[in-house]
Amino acid sequence: MKLENKKGTLPQIIKMIKRILTSLILIGVFYSANAQESYKDFKKSVSENKNDYEAHGFDITRVFTGGGLSLGYGTSQNGDNTTNNTFNIGAIPDIGYSLSDLVDVGLSTSINYTSTTSSAYDAKYRYTTYSLGAFIRIYPMNNFFIQLMPEQDWGRQKEITSSYTYITKIKSNSFLAGIGLGQRVIGESYFYTLIMVDLGKDKYSPYNSYNYSTGQVSLVPIVRGGFNFYPFRKKIR
Repeated sequence: MKLENKKGTLPQIIKMIKRILTSLILIGVFYSANAQESYKDFKKSVSENKNDYEAHGFDITRVFTGGGLSLGYGTSQNGDNTTNNTFNIGAIPDIGYSLSDLVDVGLSTSINYTSTTSSAYDAKYRYTTYSLGAFIRIYPMNNFFIQLMPEQDWGRQKEITSSYTYITKIKSNSFLAGIGLGQRVIGESYFYTLIMVDLGKDKYSPYNSYNYSTGQVSLVPIVRGGFNFYPFRKKIR
């Protein structure tokens, strides 16, 4: 079985990614600029109704959920003067808890599709993976956060050449780290954008590009856009 990209498909994919990323960034910037007054009003209301917002132990109003879309594309130059082209797309539902105004923790699941081609060989690699991870988000400022997320990935790899197709079950570990933009206020829904890379070196990671000729692992930038909301939030009087 042989799969070939139609002429012009790759440039179209790149253009599509650029348009989506630009839209996500503009949404994040727009939301951040327009949420400042909401944040001020929220803080004022909390100050006026302090007893209603003081949490004793677990507070269900601090639970949030949501999800988003993940996109990645990278071209890496290998040590043997060959190049790898990697494309990734994924869907990410998550659930979390706001420990404080500065810290969120939670669990994230995802399904990813990754395609890798290389100029060093005629084989194409297709990965379909399912992931489970735990994350922490730290907010040094209202509209800016840092996210760290170790993740376990399972799935299958399909190696496609001109003469055969070979399918292998795979398992990998990832450690994603990145920075994001989103005006997060506890109790309020919000959009966010996030740029991440996998700091691990697992060749089967859906977020890396692996060269089977040299054994070189290259990072693939991953951009995520998502939406979180607090389903049990209290109404502000």
